[in-house]
Amino acid sequence: MKIKDFTERIESLRKIMEEKHLDLCLLFNRANTRYFTGLRMNTAASSILAVSQKDIKYIVARLDLIRAERDCWINNISSFPEDTPDYLTVLNDYFNQFNHVKIGIELEELNYKTYQYLQNKLPNAQFTNIAPDLEHLRMIKTDEEIKIIRKSAKIADKAMQEALKAAKPGMKEHEITAIALYAMLREGAENPSFEPFLASGENSWLPQRFASDKLLKPKELMLLDMGGIYQGYCSDITRTFSVGDPTLEQERLFHEVLKIQQDTIRSLRPGIRAGEVDYIARNKLQDLGYGEYFPHLTGHGLGLDIHEGPIIDKGRNDLLEKNMVLTIEPGVYLPGVGAVRIEDMVLITENGCEVLTKTERSLFY
Repeated sequence: MKIKDFTERIESLRKIMEEKHLDLCLLFNRANTRYFTGLRMNTAASSILAVSQKDIKYIVARLDLIRAERDCWINNISSFPEDTPDYLTVLNDYFNQFNHVKIGIELEELNYKTYQYLQNKLPNAQFTNIAPDLEHLRMIKTDEEIKIIRKSAKIADKAMQEALKAAKPGMKEHEITAIALYAMLREGAENPSFEPFLASGENSWLPQRFASDKLLKPKELMLLDMGGIYQGYCSDITRTFSVGDPTLEQERLFHEVLKIQQDTIRSLRPGIRAGEVDYIARNKLQDLGYGEYFPHLTGHGLGLDIHEGPIIDKGRNDLLEKNMVLTIEPGVYLPGVGAVRIEDMVLITENGCEVLTKTERSLFY
């Protein structure tokens, strides 16, 4: 992305700060700091971004300082010592300027220890939760973000197709996820966007959300859920399949869930509420007698986080808007039969939607 993309994001943040009468924002969340800085961090590392109306200060671990100074567009970069109790001593002079002010923080994202630390550092400051505002800011993707997400979806498709093609009776669940993970990294993913898993047979209807050494068997349904991160942006795809002849009940369940997923996708458009989309899927499953076997949401937004707004679930009032990216993933987990979930990434367009993940939806590959 260009520097202009990041400066425009900072200006959007400053407008929010002005509306909320905030003097300073302190951001710790990994996705938020990357959104504004563009800098990738190791998953074991962290960074802090301080934004006022006049300046921006970015604080990284000492080990990341030289790289940050080379790669990040922000000029004012400092370092903090990792794994020390008073790790923000480097900001003491800066904090003294903002002690009697209103500060925006990601209250929902901070652990108690960090929040307590900030209160000790800034005893006279008033803290305001800005996490919902940042989530809303990130919901609508720019053309450049959509371009990156398309590539992330292609990587997930490629990995999914290779894993499905490789799956054979007698292989272990984690052998399949290893193939998927290798393919994602080979195709340019930074990391998986979450721990990929294959759940087969009884593991699928529990459901068990990690791969085990269980062997793949005929007459079982297998659910493979995975995604990768490309230039910070997540992908997410699920396919259900069989490595042998499924039972008639399993085959019927698969086609029923697939039809509901496709019907739900066809309902997507700007202006529809997230809760209404959820109702379309949930009501159809309820009519088929599967209501109690659908234990999760119908879908979720994704971007720099694997789960972000809008959340497609019961009672959610978010209006879908053009350039939102989300998943649609109704599922049924039927004890003694198996589980079926089919998940695709979808871009909301001006008049409807576009499905970004292309892997065939079939019981057999």
